[in-house]
Amino acid sequence: MARNKKKAFKSRKRTDDNEVVVNKDGWTNRPSMPEREGEWTMDWSNARFEAYYRHFQKVLPTDEWDTFMEYMRKTLPTTFRLPAGKLTTPTIADIIATIHIPHLSGIEFEGEKVDPPRILSWYPRGLGYEFSAPKRVLRKLPEMKEFHQFLVYQTEVGNISRQEAVSMVPPLLLDVQPDHVVLDACASPGSKTAQLVEALHTKTDPITGEASFVPFPSGIVIANDAEYTRAQLLVHQSARLPSPSLMVTNLDASLFPTLRLENGEQVFFDRILCDVPCSGDGTLRKNVGIWKKWSTGDGNGLHSLQLRILLRAMNMLRPGGKIVYSTCSMNPLENEAVLAAALNVNPGQYILAPTSDLLPGLIRRPGLSYWKVATNVSTNETEVITGEDLSGQRDFDSYEAYCQATDGGEMKFGRPKFHKSMWPPENVGELGLENCLRIYPHLQNTGGFFVALIHKLPGQGSEPEAMLIPDPITNPDDGTTTPDDSVPKSPTKRAGSPPPQQPPSKKVKVAKNVHSKSKGSAQSGMVIGSVGTNPGGAVFKEAPFTFIHEMDPLLQESLKRLHLKTSFPSANVFVRHPPTDYMKTFYFCNLLVKSVILHNQLERIRLVSAGVKAFSRQDMGPANSLPDPPIPDDNVQLGGSGDTNGGTSINYPRDRQVALRFTNEGILTVVGFVNDEVKIPADLETLKRLLSLQFPLLDQLVSGSFAELIRPKSTGSYIVIVEPGNTEDGVLRHTLILPLWKSSTSVSLMVDKQGKSAISLQVFGKDVSQPSKAEDNSAKGKTGDLEDEL
Repeated sequence: MARNKKKAFKSRKRTDDNEVVVNKDGWTNRPSMPEREGEWTMDWSNARFEAYYRHFQKVLPTDEWDTFMEYMRKTLPTTFRLPAGKLTTPTIADIIATIHIPHLSGIEFEGEKVDPPRILSWYPRGLGYEFSAPKRVLRKLPEMKEFHQFLVYQTEVGNISRQEAVSMVPPLLLDVQPDHVVLDACASPGSKTAQLVEALHTKTDPITGEASFVPFPSGIVIANDAEYTRAQLLVHQSARLPSPSLMVTNLDASLFPTLRLENGEQVFFDRILCDVPCSGDGTLRKNVGIWKKWSTGDGNGLHSLQLRILLRAMNMLRPGGKIVYSTCSMNPLENEAVLAAALNVNPGQYILAPTSDLLPGLIRRPGLSYWKVATNVSTNETEVITGEDLSGQRDFDSYEAYCQATDGGEMKFGRPKFHKSMWPPENVGELGLENCLRIYPHLQNTGGFFVALIHKLPGQGSEPEAMLIPDPITNPDDGTTTPDDSVPKSPTKRAGSPPPQQPPSKKVKVAKNVHSKSKGSAQSGMVIGSVGTNPGGAVFKEAPFTFIHEMDPLLQESLKRLHLKTSFPSANVFVRHPPTDYMKTFYFCNLLVKSVILHNQLERIRLVSAGVKAFSRQDMGPANSLPDPPIPDDNVQLGGSGDTNGGTSINYPRDRQVALRFTNEGILTVVGFVNDEVKIPADLETLKRLLSLQFPLLDQLVSGSFAELIRPKSTGSYIVIVEPGNTEDGVLRHTLILPLWKSSTSVSLMVDKQGKSAISLQVFGKDVSQPSKAEDNSAKGKTGDLEDEL
């Protein structure tokens, strides 16, 4: 990023305040539009963009155009939201409302009033916020710096999600429930996936409307992206909201494979989000590079890919299910044209659902019932596009008229430039396109966005009529087709999905499934790694998903030490390496996730991640004797694809004593399966001590119930429960559930630095996790046993 910034600086010429330098490509450099603080960039304008939307498509009334363009050139405000059912949400909302908003009200910067954060009027339960302060204000005003620090820490631990306002709309319309099977077809970078996972973990009381957290939902969210690096980004983002019900795949959404369960049953989805790759001109307020590169060819070239993704989603939807189709583009070729074509492929099976009564307070415009196609066919005999750089382009009323004028349609590289699905169909007025949502920047100071809610009618079949959709890739300069490797790129997700990329070179061990007796398609399951190729030919390598045999003696002994109840589904514990390796981190998933892993070839579904990190291995020193691993018999197929009770045994150092400990990522998932003897209550004074010292000695603990309860406990993993309360310097508004490790002389809260800082700011209003040098030095040299263990 620094290199790009330096390069951009060298290419600019110094100008006086009123001087305008016109480049040879027609662009003007003006010292009036800062892209970033302290930088000057080219004008935020594009004659082709204005001609296309103002005169050709006429997406807005003439009297709104100037206001629309004024907002398009303004910096986008910062927006964020809170997850509805999370335990911390009432606390965070209360802190923002009672501390930060009053603290930031009425302040000025350089003679101008700075508005405090305000609630988005249309976001459910008032959990969405907008904040318009420029970055320079955040950096220089102490009040703003304090609020910014609060936001950063809470975002790091998943209590706050930074997300553009219009991007929050599609998941809300899906109305995901804890038992739903959900697909996010084009998921990266993951903000909408986070909303879907949050909804899966949230139960709403039908009478009171109150939301509560569901730690172990029976449903599943599959987050998919075609690019490997972006799929890895999904894994990173999902770490902020760990879930046993989440899977991440790396597939072309238009070719998403049919998933199977036990007995070959096909997986149909209750909800599918198709936030498809698009030209991204609705993001011009933040992706200013699109101003210079925008052309009609961007939307034309992506139409076919978008249609194929939507058709595949329709094929996988359960009768009575819902699809949300969305783009951050204003181009009807990417929006209404795609929906019209998809609905006509499946007549009578799907409807565009009305949304006027959903999200009250969100100002939107209806979808278009008529649009044109910019073909770049020049003529002076018919209507032309008005405006610079687009004049002379013929407007054809239909695909047939276009083919007649071009001898059957223009071809390049053996592919047609344009398709019949791009033009409005004859029944366009019967499709309900007015039910779509068009969101424009000037309506509520947002980005541009398009959203449509599709219902599959009950009792309809799952197999739509076949439709061959060619795959043209359009040149952004002239709208003509070019080879696949020239897909126009935009600064964000909004570009054509290329074939999945090969991951960075790394050595991955893959265990052979020597025990599997399965024949045919499924040599997947417990010890098969995700290794193979996708339709584009890219090699894919991932560590295997190895389920542990539920009767493994070490697993049973470790779970016994953790005091887990017999209801804990130990058959759902797995590791991410072959059974020949020493097992260090143990993951946990729900039954549906496990079934998908066991009954599908992992190299075919290209599985990147699944479940939640629930336990970590803890070395407890030398061992005199340990139980031997189980010997599988003919009735237990270790790693087999057809036995959901199978698994492999744990491999571990034979000369060491090994235990498992709770992880902070999985603590909320497993706490309901834990007996009370490992749950230790603590007050706020004890919490402050645990936060401020990394390895507090047992004799340093404040006298009280926690100290008295923990001292006689044996070495092992425990759960700290801090109930709401207050002291002179802190207030806790919700129950805290945190993992702790106890050694013979000291204890340690198993929470990372960011997590400790976030808890500190919530409870004490400041970061108490930074110990004083005196405290730090007093503990050094006395905690060697615990440091060695951890």
